[in-house]
Order: sequence, then structure tokens, then C-alpha cells
Amino acid sequence: MRSILVELPTLYYFKEKNKFSGSIDKLFRYKIIPADTLHCVIWHGLFAIDCIDESEIVAQEDFELSDDGLNQLIDWIEAKYMEYLKANTQQ
Repeated sequence: MRSILVELPTLYYFKEKNKFSGSIDKLFRYKIIPADTLHCVIWHGLFAIDCIDESEIVAQEDFELSDDGLNQLIDWIEAKYMEYLKANTQQ
């Protein structure tokens, strides 16, 4: 499945234990850390995850290290982004 909002490397990239960081609209950020699963962390702001306090992490989830897991991860990031948009347009 391809996404308009989220562009990720292939599953092979993650199976080789490579980490990946991305953002949507500069303030919605995510990092994927592969191990036995695809662990994804989401936070908001300008700074990289290494520069924020752990309390600033707004969501994190694990997904199977497979094509299905990668597709579920993309869907999850998109859903969290839609929640972020909704919360920030109601202010």
C-alpha cells in the first residue's frame, strides 16, 4: 500500500535494522526503530527525538516486521496525524 502522507523505505531496509525518522508538516514527527518488531514513536515539535523529554512522546506502538505490519504502521501514523490535525484545528 502506498500513502500520500507517509513515505517509508522498503521492508528490507527495516529488516537490516536501519532506523527511520520522518515528519509531516514539520511539527508531526515519527521514528521507526526496528528490532523483532517495528517500534514507532510519535511526537510533536521542531526537535529530533534525541532532543526531547520522554514525556513529549504522544504515542508509540509495535507492529509486526512484515509487509502487513509495515502497512498497518503506515495506517497508524496517518490516523494519528488526522487526530493531530483535528485537535489543532479546533483550538
